Amino acid sequence: CMKCHAEIEKVHTKIIKEELWEKEPGAIPACTDCHPPHKVNAQNIVNTISDMSCLGCHEKEGVHKMLDGKTHSLKVNPADISNSVHKNINCVKCHSDVSTTLARPCETARKVDCSNCHAEVSNVYAMSGHGVAYSEKKENAPYCTTCHGSHKVQSRYDDTSPTYRTGIPKLCGDCHREDGKANINNDLKERNAFFDYSQSVHGKALTEKGLLPSAVCTDCHTTHYVLRENDVRSSVNPKNIPATCASCHKGIYDEYVKSEHAITIKDDNKKYPTCADCHSAHEIADITQDEFMNQVTKQCGNCHSDLTETYMATYHGKAYQLGSNKSAKCSDCHGSHSIFRSSNPKSMISSQNIVETCKQCHPDANMRFTGYLTHATHHNKTKYPALYYTFWGMTGLLIGVFGFFGIHLLLWLPRSFQTMRKKKAMKHSSAEEVHIRRFSKSQRVTHLFVIFSFILLALTGMSLKFAAMPWANFLVDLLGGVEQAGNIHRFAAVITFGYFAFHVYSLIRMKIRKKTGWGSFIFGKNSLMFNMQDLKDFGATFKWFLGLGPKPGYGRWTYWEKFDYFAVFWGVAVIGFSGLILWFPEFFTTIFPGWLINVAMIIHSDEALLAVGFIFTIHFFNTHLRPDTFPMDKVIFTGTVPEEEYKHERPREYEELVNSGKLDEVRIKKEGKHPYDTAIRVFGFTMVGIGLILVVLIIYSMLFGYN
Repeated sequence: CMKCHAEIEKVHTKIIKEELWEKEPGAIPACTDCHPPHKVNAQNIVNTISDMSCLGCHEKEGVHKMLDGKTHSLKVNPADISNSVHKNINCVKCHSDVSTTLARPCETARKVDCSNCHAEVSNVYAMSGHGVAYSEKKENAPYCTTCHGSHKVQSRYDDTSPTYRTGIPKLCGDCHREDGKANINNDLKERNAFFDYSQSVHGKALTEKGLLPSAVCTDCHTTHYVLRENDVRSSVNPKNIPATCASCHKGIYDEYVKSEHAITIKDDNKKYPTCADCHSAHEIADITQDEFMNQVTKQCGNCHSDLTETYMATYHGKAYQLGSNKSAKCSDCHGSHSIFRSSNPKSMISSQNIVETCKQCHPDANMRFTGYLTHATHHNKTKYPALYYTFWGMTGLLIGVFGFFGIHLLLWLPRSFQTMRKKKAMKHSSAEEVHIRRFSKSQRVTHLFVIFSFILLALTGMSLKFAAMPWANFLVDLLGGVEQAGNIHRFAAVITFGYFAFHVYSLIRMKIRKKTGWGSFIFGKNSLMFNMQDLKDFGATFKWFLGLGPKPGYGRWTYWEKFDYFAVFWGVAVIGFSGLILWFPEFFTTIFPGWLINVAMIIHSDEALLAVGFIFTIHFFNTHLRPDTFPMDKVIFTGTVPEEEYKHERPREYEELVNSGKLDEVRIKKEGKHPYDTAIRVFGFTMVGIGLILVVLIIYSMLFGYN
């Protein structure tokens, strides 16, 4: 109207009591409030069309129109209008394009233009993504009536209105769901926003707790100025997200804008995190629940991939991967929103604050303890030489041991098949059931403790070492979780220390009983210490393997049995001491520097891998799995060996027993099977089976998943 009636305000000032027609600021009525719609002729200026004239037809059932061959109802419920915020507005105010000259005035009516009254809101809508899509005549673009309705337009403060706070998620979700209209021919980042929001802390607070202050769609995306996040004007654009979230989380925003992460104060081209990067856009989890805390490290890793990789290699990271909720995560050390560089005195990891930060989990932490290298890597020779040389030293030991004994095993295998055939013939030709006692009862019981504790240590320890593998997570869950697995590991360690102490005590008793000096006791002919005879046996054995000589006549202990013994002996010492450092880091760092914890971790982990791999492959082959002893050598359980077999396998020891007159002391006549033969077999096969399965899993992990 103003295109023609530009001076209309002056006219009304003179006519209507010298006042403008505004009852209050902004409450300007539409022209049609006073002047019914008209063509430009005097007759139509005075004609009016009442609401009853419209309802005379439109309240009847069956009133409709045909559009594209489909029937569309034009029925209007008078109750909808009377309960609407527009109840005092005439029909013709919205349907201003009707004509009184027609028999059916609404014949010329087209879609209602809400901008007649809501000019400001309409302008905002027109610039939004919804408005642009509507102006481009996209079929599924929302218009005012899509959200507010047509005749029953209710106040947003009315709890029955679709635009009431509790109804907004469903209102938006009608389009923004997996199968909603918003996804038709639109490349939207969020394909199922309604479902994701419903599962979020905001959605649950609104629907389950009825908390009206909970954020709804319009709080973040605004009501009418809805734009894609890549639009710099959008309220959800990365540059604007912190301020958007600040409308509810002002205290956190104040912390964030002062931190190193603040996107609002950066001028460079680096990507800085916003609220949505850490908390997501619609899948916002409760920060007090495990679900969110388990995601923290992954979220930080999106930007800090190198630091995350080194973190995952630490005990904290491995326990985290296995599902520990108590394991230290990024936010525990660096903070959540007030994150600063370590050089900043405000930082939780600055020299002024680091001890207190560590004390959150380690109450007895000290300054030396903080020397632990939380993100160190053994790959960096220059920065972390101690870790580098420790790692490669242990790796060299692993390669050397498995390389040597792997060749030893392969060379022995053909000879073992020959021995198997000879033993079968010897067994059928001999009916005598005379055995030689090889191990005492205390030795056999000690070995049972070794088996039991070692299996527990292997299962729990290898699960931690290969924490990223699915089988490790399954096994830890089977054991009752990370904490329970850790308790089992420590329980088995205590057993290990116990049998080790008992063994040392037994050696001292034996030395006293024999009334001999330490030198002859340790380096004597039948001692488990290596001597020149072992070198001779080793050379003769390799000649036998290669067909260059006869099988040597071994004594009480072979060189590979001595190696097995010392593998356990030094293993308990090395793994045990490094394990104690990891178990009681606060105590040991009162004496040693903190980086010793990192060294202990490498030694403990790789020495354990060596022990597990050696016992379950080389030792199992030497004792149980080689053809001439398969499927099991029961001597460690029964303590005895058939005399003929002993005479054949250890002729030198047998000859010494005969010459010394001690043969009868160790000879035992056996009648039938051992009373616990079935139990021995079941137990033995179970332990061997567990060990072999674990070896397969370790090899698989090292080839395809372990870094």
